[in-house]
Amino acid sequence: MSGDIRWLESDSTRVGIAADTGALVAYVDVGSGWSVVGREPLGISFRLLLPLEGRRNNSVFGVHQRPPSIEADGTSIELRWNGVRSQFGGEHDIGIVQRYRLDGRRLTVETNVDNRSDLIVENVFSPCIGDLRPAPGDTRLESIGHDYGAGSRQRLWPTYENNVGYFGVDVPTQLSEGNYGTPAAPYRLIQGDAHGLYLGVANSSTELVAWHSELWPGYGDSLEATVPETDEIDGHPVAITYAAVHLPFIRSGESRDLTPLFLEVYDGDWHVGADIYRKWRDTWFRRASAPEWAREPHSWLQIQINSPEDELRLPFERLVEVGRECAAAGVAAIQLVGWNDGGQDRNNPSHQPEPRLGGFDALAAAIAEVQTLGVKVILFAKFNWADRSTAAFREHFIDHAVKDPYGDYYMHPGYRYETVTQILDINTRRLVPMCFLYETYLEECARQFQIIVDLGADGMLFDECQHHSPTLLCFDEQHGHRYGAPTYANDRELIHRLDTQAPEDFLYAGEGIYDWQFDAYTVSYHRSEDRHHLPLHRYTQPHAQFMTAVTGFNDRNMIAQCLLYRYIVSYEPFNFKGRLPDFPSTVAYGGRMDALRRETRAWTWDGRFTDTVGASVTHANGRAHHPYTVFEAEDGSQAVAVANYDPSPTSVTIRVDGYDGLLFAKAVDTDEWLELSGGRLNLGPRSAAVVLPRVP
Repeated sequence: MSGDIRWLESDSTRVGIAADTGALVAYVDVGSGWSVVGREPLGISFRLLLPLEGRRNNSVFGVHQRPPSIEADGTSIELRWNGVRSQFGGEHDIGIVQRYRLDGRRLTVETNVDNRSDLIVENVFSPCIGDLRPAPGDTRLESIGHDYGAGSRQRLWPTYENNVGYFGVDVPTQLSEGNYGTPAAPYRLIQGDAHGLYLGVANSSTELVAWHSELWPGYGDSLEATVPETDEIDGHPVAITYAAVHLPFIRSGESRDLTPLFLEVYDGDWHVGADIYRKWRDTWFRRASAPEWAREPHSWLQIQINSPEDELRLPFERLVEVGRECAAAGVAAIQLVGWNDGGQDRNNPSHQPEPRLGGFDALAAAIAEVQTLGVKVILFAKFNWADRSTAAFREHFIDHAVKDPYGDYYMHPGYRYETVTQILDINTRRLVPMCFLYETYLEECARQFQIIVDLGADGMLFDECQHHSPTLLCFDEQHGHRYGAPTYANDRELIHRLDTQAPEDFLYAGEGIYDWQFDAYTVSYHRSEDRHHLPLHRYTQPHAQFMTAVTGFNDRNMIAQCLLYRYIVSYEPFNFKGRLPDFPSTVAYGGRMDALRRETRAWTWDGRFTDTVGASVTHANGRAHHPYTVFEAEDGSQAVAVANYDPSPTSVTIRVDGYDGLLFAKAVDTDEWLELSGGRLNLGPRSAAVVLPRVP
């Protein structure tokens, strides 16, 4: 290292800050020797977006400023810039404070912006890694974070995945703000083969933090999307940058403490990184409790009875027929979709029952009759949109809409149903996001929710509760919030308020809920039909209730996935337009799976889900088998759930860490427990089994 560098050091980590630029120029994990910041000259301190009149893309780069004042006490370093200089606007009266604090492996970064200029500080990049490199011996890097009910991966090295479009940026770029623009990703994992770097928020703020990366100067080979193999190419330094980006829209005269973040190097795979998040989150987070019936192993049926194209599939008085079919099959709940006037995704936010199907009284009577059969009725709900095609939007809800910086409402393209006219997007009902920060609109939500309560439903499933796409911020100060306030800041507050109107055992379910929403919702519905499904969300919420769609007519593999990942089955023949008798093979196999899950519930339902941690499943040639998962019971014993997705039989060997006793297995479609010789399990085509240390 060269120049004046101020150091923070612990037994495990060394952090270096350049005195002349304030840049993070060294971040070294002592044990592995990983220099997370590869080269000192490429270190970065901060970056601002400071739009000018006629020059919106005007940046402030921290390394181009006058040297900051520095205070250090051995465990922390504070950097202060009293005024900044932008690319095109000259000097600006803006104060920046960055504080780095090291505790063991954890590096916490706090940032304050004091805007005394006449401009708006829109973006703040802090903290920043200027030259991200893999750990010694690692052959790859990828960015992992939460996604729709699961996890997503983005390649960083040796190939780099551009996810923002080639036309809109100068160099390959990744931007991850979460699932559909929500705080679904309060952290990211930069994962290598044997080491990783955790970057996450350090408090429970709902302020928007996105994750931004660039590959400079670009691909070596664009066909293969490769990172150039040399430190320089054609005179340009090769580097991958990675930063947290805040979008605070700080106006003149405002000072803002931004959401603090922390970084932490870890040894191991993504499970270890997710454990860092889970341990931090559990210091403040409390999960909502589900009604007793929903805490038991069970399954649902989802059925749509009307769409925006006026299909009117099932009058309310015939809902009892569906209830009888569910009772006969042991299905505990019906999610009823399209019961509102106009059908699914029409006339939002109205939750008045469709008069052409019988109206309020007929639906209330049908719900009560189904409940006498021991079957619950959950009503599909949607509060985040207004249907732009309605007079109610033009005359009333337009004032409740999320507004962009130009004063215009945002618009979601809507969803296309059934007819070729609509599938070609000719007569689609466009959806306008409503502002949950506007008290007047929250009062409207309460009125609509009361209809669901008055109908006597056992709960609601709030469809798309996890996003307000395409919005992230609302700029309409007439709503009573600040300029550029996060549109999802009241997502959980809305449900907590509605809960005061509902009976005690009312169930709150939502679609693909992001992690922090589990303090308000007790069931998360998603679709996970992916052979390589990454159960990151299940891993970070090992006991929460997740439910996934099962649509196939002999859907053994999706039923197996439900067993492996502790997902409730949502039966959905004909893409949730049919009924249980339409696919008896799937229902029969699902019933057997639920029976096996009840028999082994001490592990596969009540136990802690650990994904693949705690056991190995291999083929005769030593190749790792996929998929399998591990559950740990309260007594510390472990079970392995294993599936064979292939159409031919296979044989695998199961080894449980720290256990060398006998293992016993039972497949979903067999009646007897078998003792395994040497842990060897034969799996039939498209089958699944549970392996235990004892017969339950």
